[in-house]
Amino acid sequence: MIKTSKLVIKELLYRRISSIIILFTAIVASAVSVAVYTLSKASENETRKIMREQGLNLYIFPKGTNLIDFYSVNNTGTFPDNYVDVLAESKTFDAVRHLTGILQIKYPDWKDANGSTHQIVLFGYKDEAQQKYLPQQEIMGFDVKKGTVQVGALIAKNIKPDAPFIITGVDGEQYSFKVDKRLEEGRGIMDQGVSFYLEDLQQVLGMQGKINKIEALGCVCKDGRIKNARNQVQAIFSDLEVTELSSIADARENQREMMNKYGAFIIPFIIISSLLITGLLFYQNVNTRKGEIGLLKAMGNSTFKIMFLFLLKAFILGLTGSIIGFFAGSWIAEYFGTEIFRFTALSIKPLWSLFYYTIIIFPLLWMISSWIPALLATQVDAAKTLSQE
Repeated sequence: MIKTSKLVIKELLYRRISSIIILFTAIVASAVSVAVYTLSKASENETRKIMREQGLNLYIFPKGTNLIDFYSVNNTGTFPDNYVDVLAESKTFDAVRHLTGILQIKYPDWKDANGSTHQIVLFGYKDEAQQKYLPQQEIMGFDVKKGTVQVGALIAKNIKPDAPFIITGVDGEQYSFKVDKRLEEGRGIMDQGVSFYLEDLQQVLGMQGKINKIEALGCVCKDGRIKNARNQVQAIFSDLEVTELSSIADARENQREMMNKYGAFIIPFIIISSLLITGLLFYQNVNTRKGEIGLLKAMGNSTFKIMFLFLLKAFILGLTGSIIGFFAGSWIAEYFGTEIFRFTALSIKPLWSLFYYTIIIFPLLWMISSWIPALLATQVDAAKTLSQE
Protein backbone atom coordinates (compact mmCIF):
# COMPACT_ATOMS: atom_id res chain seq x y z
CA MET A 1 0.00 0.00 0.00
CA ILE A 2 1.09 3.56 -0.66
CA LYS A 3 2.58 5.35 2.34
CA THR A 4 0.02 7.80 3.81
CA SER A 5 2.32 10.87 3.90
CA LYS A 6 3.37 10.36 0.27
CA LEU A 7 -0.25 9.98 -0.79
CA VAL A 8 -1.17 13.25 0.96
CA ILE A 9 1.75 15.13 -0.62
CA LYS A 10 0.81 13.83 -4.09
CA GLU A 11 -2.82 14.80 -3.56
CA LEU A 12 -1.78 18.31 -2.45
CA LEU A 13 0.31 18.75 -5.59
CA TYR A 14 -2.27 17.21 -7.90
CA ARG A 15 -5.15 19.40 -6.62
CA ARG A 16 -3.07 22.54 -6.38
CA ILE A 17 -5.89 25.06 -6.73
CA SER A 18 -7.95 23.54 -3.92
CA SER A 19 -4.88 23.17 -1.70
CA ILE A 20 -3.79 26.75 -2.33
CA ILE A 21 -7.25 28.11 -1.46
CA ILE A 22 -7.35 26.14 1.81
CA LEU A 23 -3.78 27.23 2.59
CA PHE A 24 -4.77 30.82 1.83
CA THR A 25 -7.66 30.70 4.34
CA ALA A 26 -5.24 29.47 7.00
CA ILE A 27 -2.75 32.23 6.16
CA VAL A 28 -5.44 34.93 6.26
CA ALA A 29 -6.91 33.71 9.55
CA SER A 30 -3.48 33.43 11.16
CA ALA A 31 -2.18 36.73 9.77
CA VAL A 32 -5.27 38.72 10.80
CA SER A 33 -5.30 37.16 14.27
CA VAL A 34 -1.60 37.86 14.82
CA ALA A 35 -1.83 41.40 13.41
CA VAL A 36 -4.89 42.32 15.50
CA TYR A 37 -3.42 40.82 18.68
CA THR A 38 -0.03 42.52 18.12
CA LEU A 39 -1.68 45.87 17.38
CA SER A 40 -3.93 45.53 20.43
CA LYS A 41 -0.85 45.08 22.62
CA ALA A 42 0.77 48.08 20.93
CA SER A 43 -2.46 50.03 21.53
CA GLU A 44 -2.29 49.22 25.24
CA ASN A 45 1.28 50.54 25.36
CA GLU A 46 0.32 53.60 23.31
CA THR A 47 -2.62 54.30 25.61
CA ARG A 48 -0.35 53.98 28.62
CA LYS A 49 2.02 56.53 27.07
CA ILE A 50 -0.78 58.94 26.16
CA MET A 51 -2.60 58.60 29.46
CA ARG A 52 0.54 59.30 31.43
CA GLU A 53 0.27 62.86 30.11
CA GLN A 54 -2.94 63.15 32.13
CA GLY A 55 -1.09 62.21 35.28
CA LEU A 56 -1.55 59.60 37.97
CA ASN A 57 -5.05 58.75 39.12
CA LEU A 58 -4.76 58.07 42.87
CA TYR A 59 -4.06 60.47 45.72
CA ILE A 60 -2.94 59.18 49.13
CA PHE A 61 -3.08 61.73 51.96
CA PRO A 62 -3.48 61.96 55.76
CA LYS A 63 -6.79 60.63 57.08
CA GLY A 64 -9.05 63.44 58.26
CA THR A 65 -7.87 65.88 55.60
CA ASN A 66 -10.63 68.19 54.42
CA LEU A 67 -10.99 67.46 50.70
CA ILE A 68 -12.06 71.06 50.05
CA ASP A 69 -8.67 72.17 51.35
CA PHE A 70 -6.94 69.30 49.55
CA TYR A 71 -8.34 70.11 46.11
CA SER A 72 -8.00 73.88 46.53
CA VAL A 73 -4.31 73.36 47.39
CA ASN A 74 -4.65 74.87 50.82
CA ASN A 75 -1.81 73.67 53.00
CA THR A 76 -2.81 70.38 54.64
CA GLY A 77 -1.41 67.92 57.18
CA THR A 78 1.84 66.10 56.49
CA PHE A 79 3.28 62.65 57.07
CA PRO A 80 6.81 61.13 56.83
CA ASP A 81 8.17 60.79 53.29
CA ASN A 82 9.55 57.31 54.12
CA TYR A 83 5.94 56.04 53.98
CA VAL A 84 6.48 55.83 50.22
CA ASP A 85 9.42 53.45 50.63
CA VAL A 86 7.58 51.31 53.18
CA LEU A 87 4.65 50.88 50.76
CA ALA A 88 6.99 50.05 47.89
CA GLU A 89 8.79 47.38 49.92
CA SER A 90 5.60 45.61 51.04
CA LYS A 91 5.03 42.14 49.55
CA THR A 92 1.24 42.51 49.82
CA PHE A 93 0.96 45.95 48.24
CA ASP A 94 0.15 45.40 44.55
CA ALA A 95 -3.03 47.40 43.84
CA VAL A 96 -1.06 50.63 43.33
CA ARG A 97 1.93 51.37 41.11
CA HIS A 98 4.26 54.34 40.43
CA LEU A 99 4.39 55.84 43.93
CA THR A 100 5.55 59.46 43.99
CA GLY A 101 5.78 61.37 47.29
CA ILE A 102 4.90 65.06 46.96
CA LEU A 103 5.08 68.11 49.19
CA GLN A 104 2.60 70.68 47.84
CA ILE A 105 2.50 74.09 49.53
CA LYS A 106 1.07 77.51 48.76
CA TYR A 107 3.70 80.24 48.93
CA PRO A 108 1.93 83.62 49.36
CA ASP A 109 4.69 86.19 48.82
CA TRP A 110 7.12 85.21 46.05
CA LYS A 111 8.79 88.29 44.59
CA ASP A 112 9.75 88.34 40.92
CA ALA A 113 12.70 90.23 39.41
CA ASN A 114 10.63 93.41 39.25
CA GLY A 115 9.79 93.27 42.96
CA SER A 116 6.10 92.32 42.42
CA THR A 117 4.60 89.85 44.90
CA HIS A 118 2.69 86.77 43.76
CA GLN A 119 0.99 83.79 45.40
CA ILE A 120 2.39 80.64 43.81
CA VAL A 121 2.30 76.91 44.47
CA LEU A 122 5.43 74.91 45.26
CA PHE A 123 5.69 71.20 44.43
CA GLY A 124 8.45 68.97 45.76
CA TYR A 125 8.79 65.57 44.07
CA LYS A 126 10.42 62.53 45.61
CA ASP A 127 11.99 60.04 43.21
CA GLU A 128 9.37 57.53 42.07
CA ALA A 129 9.44 54.38 44.18
CA GLN A 130 9.47 51.06 42.33
CA GLN A 131 7.77 48.17 44.10
CA LYS A 132 10.49 45.71 45.02
CA TYR A 133 8.44 42.55 44.47
CA LEU A 134 6.67 43.56 41.23
CA PRO A 135 8.03 43.66 37.65
CA GLN A 136 9.80 46.93 36.96
CA GLN A 137 8.06 49.46 34.72
CA GLU A 138 9.01 52.70 33.04
CA ILE A 139 9.08 55.71 35.37
CA MET A 140 5.79 57.59 35.18
CA GLY A 141 6.07 60.23 37.91
CA PHE A 142 7.18 63.84 37.51
CA ASP A 143 10.99 63.87 37.45
CA VAL A 144 12.88 66.92 38.74
CA LYS A 145 16.67 66.96 39.05
CA LYS A 146 18.27 67.96 42.34
CA GLY A 147 19.37 71.61 42.39
CA THR A 148 16.97 72.60 39.58
CA VAL A 149 13.34 73.66 39.21
CA GLN A 150 10.70 73.43 36.52
CA VAL A 151 8.53 76.54 36.33
CA GLY A 152 4.94 76.83 35.11
CA ALA A 153 4.01 79.01 32.14
CA LEU A 154 2.73 81.93 34.27
CA ILE A 155 5.82 81.92 36.50
CA ALA A 156 8.12 81.69 33.47
CA LYS A 157 6.82 85.04 32.19
CA ASN A 158 8.29 86.66 35.30
CA ILE A 159 11.76 85.09 35.01
CA LYS A 160 14.21 86.35 32.40
CA PRO A 161 15.86 83.84 30.04
CA ASP A 162 18.84 82.07 31.66
CA ALA A 163 18.03 83.72 35.00
CA PRO A 164 17.75 81.45 38.07
CA PHE A 165 14.64 81.02 40.20
CA ILE A 166 15.17 82.74 43.55
CA ILE A 167 13.03 82.15 46.61
CA THR A 168 13.29 83.14 50.28
CA GLY A 169 13.27 80.24 52.74
CA VAL A 170 11.66 80.11 56.19
CA ASP A 171 15.11 80.75 57.63
CA GLY A 172 15.25 84.12 55.85
CA GLU A 173 17.96 82.94 53.45
CA GLN A 174 17.58 83.25 49.68
CA TYR A 175 17.86 80.07 47.65
CA SER A 176 18.76 80.05 43.96
CA PHE A 177 17.87 77.22 41.57
CA LYS A 178 18.67 76.69 37.90
CA VAL A 179 15.53 76.70 35.71
CA ASP A 180 15.73 73.33 33.99
CA LYS A 181 12.38 73.55 32.16
CA ARG A 182 9.78 76.17 31.36
CA LEU A 183 6.54 74.18 31.13
CA GLU A 184 3.97 74.92 28.44
CA GLU A 185 0.68 76.47 29.46
CA GLY A 186 -2.44 74.40 29.95
CA ARG A 187 -1.29 72.38 32.98
CA GLY A 188 -3.89 73.80 35.35
CA ILE A 189 -2.60 74.67 38.82
CA MET A 190 0.96 73.90 37.68
CA ASP A 191 0.86 76.96 35.40
CA GLN A 192 1.31 79.04 38.57
CA GLY A 193 3.62 76.53 40.23
CA VAL A 194 7.29 75.68 40.62
CA SER A 195 8.43 72.07 40.83
CA PHE A 196 11.45 71.14 42.99
CA TYR A 197 13.35 68.03 43.89
CA LEU A 198 11.72 67.08 47.20
CA GLU A 199 14.75 67.50 49.47
CA ASP A 200 15.45 70.95 47.99
CA LEU A 201 11.93 72.17 48.77
CA GLN A 202 11.96 70.57 52.23
CA GLN A 203 15.09 72.56 53.01
CA VAL A 204 13.59 75.83 51.74
CA LEU A 205 10.46 75.33 53.83
CA GLY A 206 12.14 73.76 56.86
CA MET A 207 9.99 70.64 56.44
CA GLN A 208 12.68 67.97 56.26
CA GLY A 209 11.32 64.44 55.89
CA LYS A 210 7.73 65.62 55.30
CA ILE A 211 5.24 65.25 52.44
CA ASN A 212 1.47 65.82 52.31
CA LYS A 213 0.40 63.47 49.53
CA ILE A 214 1.41 60.51 47.40
CA GLU A 215 0.35 60.36 43.77
CA ALA A 216 0.07 56.89 42.28
CA LEU A 217 -1.55 54.77 39.60
CA GLY A 218 -4.36 52.47 40.68
CA CYS A 219 -4.45 49.03 39.06
CA VAL A 220 -7.62 47.40 37.72
CA CYS A 221 -8.31 44.76 40.37
CA LYS A 222 -10.99 42.14 40.99
CA ASP A 223 -12.06 43.88 44.21
CA GLY A 224 -12.56 47.23 42.51
CA ARG A 225 -10.03 49.99 41.82
CA ILE A 226 -10.44 52.37 44.73
CA LYS A 227 -11.70 49.84 47.29
CA ASN A 228 -8.77 47.50 46.84
CA ALA A 229 -6.20 50.31 46.81
CA ARG A 230 -7.69 51.85 49.97
CA ASN A 231 -7.76 48.52 51.81
CA GLN A 232 -4.13 47.75 50.98
CA VAL A 233 -2.88 51.23 51.93
CA GLN A 234 -4.77 51.32 55.23
CA ALA A 235 -3.64 47.80 56.13
CA ILE A 236 -0.11 49.25 56.28
CA PHE A 237 -0.82 52.83 57.37
CA SER A 238 -4.16 53.33 59.13
CA ASP A 239 -3.57 57.11 59.23
CA LEU A 240 -3.73 57.48 55.44
CA GLU A 241 -6.70 57.87 53.09
CA VAL A 242 -7.03 57.22 49.34
CA THR A 243 -9.11 59.02 46.71
CA GLU A 244 -9.31 58.57 42.97
CA LEU A 245 -9.47 60.86 39.95
CA SER A 246 -12.16 58.76 38.28
CA SER A 247 -12.00 60.59 34.94
CA ILE A 248 -8.40 59.46 34.37
CA ALA A 249 -9.00 55.98 35.76
CA ASP A 250 -12.14 55.51 33.66
CA ALA A 251 -10.37 56.67 30.50
CA ARG A 252 -7.61 54.10 31.01
CA GLU A 253 -10.04 51.30 31.76
CA ASN A 254 -12.43 52.16 28.92
CA GLN A 255 -9.60 52.21 26.39
CA ARG A 256 -8.35 48.85 27.62
CA GLU A 257 -11.82 47.31 27.50
CA MET A 258 -12.45 48.72 24.02
CA MET A 259 -9.34 47.06 22.58
CA ASN A 260 -10.11 43.78 24.35
CA LYS A 261 -13.66 43.76 22.94
CA TYR A 262 -12.39 44.63 19.48
CA GLY A 263 -9.90 41.76 19.49
CA ALA A 264 -12.47 39.41 21.05
CA PHE A 265 -14.83 40.13 18.12
CA ILE A 266 -12.61 40.41 15.07
CA ILE A 267 -10.31 37.43 15.73
CA PRO A 268 -13.09 34.82 16.28
CA PHE A 269 -15.05 36.31 13.34
CA ILE A 270 -12.12 35.86 10.95
CA ILE A 271 -11.27 32.38 12.26
CA ILE A 272 -14.86 31.10 12.14
CA SER A 273 -15.37 32.49 8.63
CA SER A 274 -12.14 30.83 7.47
CA LEU A 275 -13.10 27.53 9.10
CA LEU A 276 -16.49 27.52 7.36
CA ILE A 277 -14.86 28.15 4.00
CA THR A 278 -12.26 25.47 4.72
CA GLY A 279 -14.96 22.97 5.75
CA LEU A 280 -16.84 23.56 2.50
CA LEU A 281 -13.64 23.15 0.48
CA PHE A 282 -12.88 19.85 2.22
CA TYR A 283 -16.45 18.71 1.59
CA GLN A 284 -16.05 19.54 -2.10
CA ASN A 285 -12.74 17.70 -2.05
CA VAL A 286 -14.45 14.56 -0.72
CA ASN A 287 -17.09 14.68 -3.45
CA THR A 288 -14.53 14.98 -6.22
CA ARG A 289 -12.46 12.13 -4.78
CA LYS A 290 -15.20 9.55 -4.29
CA GLY A 291 -13.78 7.32 -7.02
CA GLU A 292 -10.29 7.55 -5.50
CA ILE A 293 -11.64 6.85 -2.01
CA GLY A 294 -13.57 3.83 -3.30
CA LEU A 295 -10.42 2.52 -4.94
CA LEU A 296 -8.42 2.97 -1.73
CA LYS A 297 -11.07 1.02 0.19
CA ALA A 298 -11.09 -1.73 -2.44
CA MET A 299 -7.29 -2.00 -2.04
CA GLY A 300 -7.78 -2.83 1.65
CA ASN A 301 -7.15 0.56 3.27
CA SER A 302 -8.97 0.91 6.60
CA THR A 303 -11.61 3.49 7.48
CA PHE A 304 -9.12 5.00 9.95
CA LYS A 305 -6.53 5.47 7.22
CA ILE A 306 -9.06 7.13 4.92
CA MET A 307 -9.96 9.59 7.67
CA PHE A 308 -6.32 10.10 8.55
CA LEU A 309 -5.56 11.15 4.95
CA PHE A 310 -7.91 14.12 5.22
CA LEU A 311 -6.89 15.04 8.75
CA LEU A 312 -3.19 14.93 7.82
CA LYS A 313 -3.85 17.15 4.81
CA ALA A 314 -5.68 19.63 7.06
CA PHE A 315 -2.84 19.53 9.60
CA ILE A 316 -0.16 20.22 6.96
CA LEU A 317 -2.11 23.12 5.44
CA GLY A 318 -3.01 24.52 8.86
CA LEU A 319 0.59 24.34 10.11
CA THR A 320 2.04 25.87 6.93
CA GLY A 321 -0.62 28.59 6.93
CA SER A 322 -0.04 29.39 10.60
CA ILE A 323 3.72 29.83 10.12
CA ILE A 324 3.35 32.00 7.02
CA GLY A 325 0.47 33.88 8.64
CA PHE A 326 2.46 34.63 11.79
CA PHE A 327 5.24 36.36 9.88
CA ALA A 328 2.76 38.07 7.54
CA GLY A 329 0.66 39.28 10.48
CA SER A 330 3.73 40.52 12.36
CA TRP A 331 4.87 42.42 9.27
CA ILE A 332 1.39 43.93 8.79
CA ALA A 333 1.28 45.02 12.44
CA GLU A 334 4.73 46.57 12.22
CA TYR A 335 4.02 48.29 8.89
CA PHE A 336 0.69 49.82 9.84
CA GLY A 337 1.76 50.36 13.45
CA THR A 338 4.29 52.96 12.31
CA GLU A 339 1.43 54.92 10.76
CA ILE A 340 -1.02 54.49 13.66
CA PHE A 341 1.06 54.84 16.83
CA ARG A 342 3.21 57.81 17.75
CA PHE A 343 4.96 56.57 20.90
CA THR A 344 5.23 52.80 20.51
CA ALA A 345 5.68 52.38 16.74
CA LEU A 346 9.35 51.43 17.00
CA SER A 347 8.70 48.89 19.75
CA ILE A 348 6.28 46.76 17.69
CA LYS A 349 8.09 43.44 17.18
CA PRO A 350 6.99 39.84 16.51
CA LEU A 351 5.50 38.30 19.67
CA TRP A 352 7.38 35.01 19.73
CA SER A 353 5.30 33.65 22.58
CA LEU A 354 2.29 34.02 20.24
CA PHE A 355 4.12 32.04 17.55
CA TYR A 356 4.00 28.85 19.60
CA TYR A 357 0.27 29.22 20.24
CA THR A 358 -0.29 29.86 16.53
CA ILE A 359 1.45 26.70 15.30
CA ILE A 360 -0.56 24.62 17.77
CA ILE A 361 -4.00 26.22 17.50
CA PHE A 362 -4.39 26.63 13.72
CA PRO A 363 -3.44 23.06 12.69
CA LEU A 364 -5.91 21.77 15.28
CA LEU A 365 -8.65 24.12 14.05
CA TRP A 366 -8.11 23.09 10.43
CA MET A 367 -8.25 19.43 11.43
CA ILE A 368 -11.55 20.13 13.21
CA SER A 369 -12.91 21.85 10.08
CA SER A 370 -12.06 18.75 8.03
CA TRP A 371 -13.51 16.33 10.59
CA ILE A 372 -17.05 16.08 9.16
CA PRO A 373 -15.86 15.80 5.51
CA ALA A 374 -13.39 13.13 6.66
CA LEU A 375 -16.24 11.21 8.33
CA LEU A 376 -18.25 11.43 5.11
CA ALA A 377 -15.27 10.06 3.21
CA THR A 378 -15.26 6.95 5.41
CA GLN A 379 -18.91 6.33 4.47
CA VAL A 380 -18.18 6.03 0.75
CA ASP A 381 -19.37 2.65 -0.58
CA ALA A 382 -16.45 1.20 -2.55
CA ALA A 383 -18.52 -1.25 -4.60
CA LYS A 384 -21.17 1.31 -5.52
CA THR A 385 -18.67 4.00 -6.36
CA LEU A 386 -16.47 1.76 -8.53
CA SER A 387 -19.47 0.33 -10.38
CA GLN A 388 -20.35 3.87 -11.44
CA GLU A 389 -16.93 4.57 -12.82
